[in-house]
Amino acid sequence: MLHQDPKRRPVRSRRWPALALLATGLIIAFYLGRSTAPAPELGDDLSASDELATGDVLYWRAPMDANEIYDSPGKSKMGMDLIPVYGEEAQEAASGTVRIDPVALQNIGVRTVPVVVESLPREIRTTGRFVMDEQGERIVTMKVGGWIEKLYADFDGMRIGAGDPLLELFSPELVSTQEEYLLAFRNMVRLEGTEAAEDGQRLLDAARRRLAYWDISEGQISKLQETGEPQRTVLFRSPWSGEIMRKQVAEGEHVEAGQTLMDIVDISRNWLIVDVYERDLPWVRTGMPARIELPYDPGTIYGGRVEYLYHMLDATTRSAKARILMPGGHLAPIKPGMYATVYLTSSAAAPAPIVPEEALIRTGEEEWVILALGGGRFRPVRVQAGLASNDRVQILDGLQGGEQVVAGAQFLIDSEARLRGALGSMVATDTPQQTDSGEAMNMEMGTDPTSQTGADSMRSQR
Repeated sequence: MLHQDPKRRPVRSRRWPALALLATGLIIAFYLGRSTAPAPELGDDLSASDELATGDVLYWRAPMDANEIYDSPGKSKMGMDLIPVYGEEAQEAASGTVRIDPVALQNIGVRTVPVVVESLPREIRTTGRFVMDEQGERIVTMKVGGWIEKLYADFDGMRIGAGDPLLELFSPELVSTQEEYLLAFRNMVRLEGTEAAEDGQRLLDAARRRLAYWDISEGQISKLQETGEPQRTVLFRSPWSGEIMRKQVAEGEHVEAGQTLMDIVDISRNWLIVDVYERDLPWVRTGMPARIELPYDPGTIYGGRVEYLYHMLDATTRSAKARILMPGGHLAPIKPGMYATVYLTSSAAAPAPIVPEEALIRTGEEEWVILALGGGRFRPVRVQAGLASNDRVQILDGLQGGEQVVAGAQFLIDSEARLRGALGSMVATDTPQQTDSGEAMNMEMGTDPTSQTGADSMRSQR
C-alpha cells in the first residue's frame, strides 16, 4: 500500500498564491507596455533605420483584411491567428510592392512576359477602288466657233492616238483668216526688195500666228500657201493618245469657242484610292509598300507603293485617302471602278519597349503595367503607351526593356472601380495609425479617400 506524505499537501497549497501574483504582474506589465510603447510607423524610411532590422516584426495583421492591423500577436475579429509583418515586407509595401503566394499565383492564372525593345511592325488591311488617272485626263474644246461637218471620234470608249483625226470644222472665221493670210503672202512677195518688204513680212507673220492660235498646224498653213486656195473645212487632229470619254457633240452640230466637246483619257495608268482610317494614319506615309489583291482574281498579288497621302479627312467615314499608282491599259486586268483589298506594311521609326496589349492596364487617365520582381513579388509601374499593333503596345516612358510584366492577370482589369482599388492597395502612401483602444488601425489607400474596402464595411456594420 502506498502512503502519502501529509506534509507535501500544505507546501503545494502555498505555491498557488505566489504563481497567481506573478501572473498578475506580467499581465499588468504587458498592458502598460502596450499602452505606452509607440506604434510602428510604416511611413518611416526603413532602409535608413539602424534600430530595426528587416527580420524584426513590425506589426501583426489579420489574414483576411490587410487593413486590420495590431501591434501584438493574437486573434483577428474573425477569430483567426494574426500574421506577423516583418521589416522587409514593410519596405516592399512602402514602395508599392506586394507578395502573392505561389499557390495563389497558379490559381489566378498570372502569366509574365519579357519586355522586348524593337520596332513595332503593323500591317493595315483596308479596301480601295480603281479610278482613272486624273493626271491623264484631257478636255477637247474649240478655240473658234463653227459647224462640225465630219466627226471621227464618234463614240465613248474609242481608242485614239496622237495625230489621229478628231473632226472637220466649217467656220466662216477660219475661211476669212485663210484669205487674209493668202493676201498678206501675195503682198509680201510683191514688196520683196523694197523698203516696205519688212512691213509686208510683219503682216504675214500676224496672219500666221492667228491661224496657229486656232490650232491650225504648220503643215496646213504650208499647204494653204502652196495651193493658194482657202479650205472650206479644216481638219483638227487629236493632240493626245487615250480613250474617248464623255462625248458631248454630234456630227452637224454647231459649237461655240470654248465649248467642251469630249474628254481624252490616258488609260495606261490607274489610281488605286485607298481608305485609311483615323486610327491608322500614324502608320501610313508616302513610299511605303502595298500588297493588292483583286476579289475576282484570288491568289494573284500585285505590288505598289503609296504615291500620295491626301490631307483632308472625311468627316462621315473618319478616313483619309491614300493614292497608289497602278498600271492600266486595255489588256491589263485592272479596270477603273474595280475594288481591291490592300495591305499596307509599316513599322515604327525607332525601336522602343514593347509589351502585350493585355499587359497594359488603363484607368482612364493613367496607364499601368505590373512588374514581376521574382519570388512572388509584384509592383505597379505607371507608363506612357504609344502606338498599338497586332495586340502589342509601344511603351514610350516607364520601361527600359528586359523587365518581366504580368500579361495574364485579367482580375486586375475586371472593372475600373476594382482596378482603382487594386492599384490603391498596391501603392498606398499613408501609414496606419494606432487607435486609442489599441485594436485595429486604419490604412488609407492611394485612391479615393472616401471609399471603403470590404473589411471597413464589415467593421462599420459591427
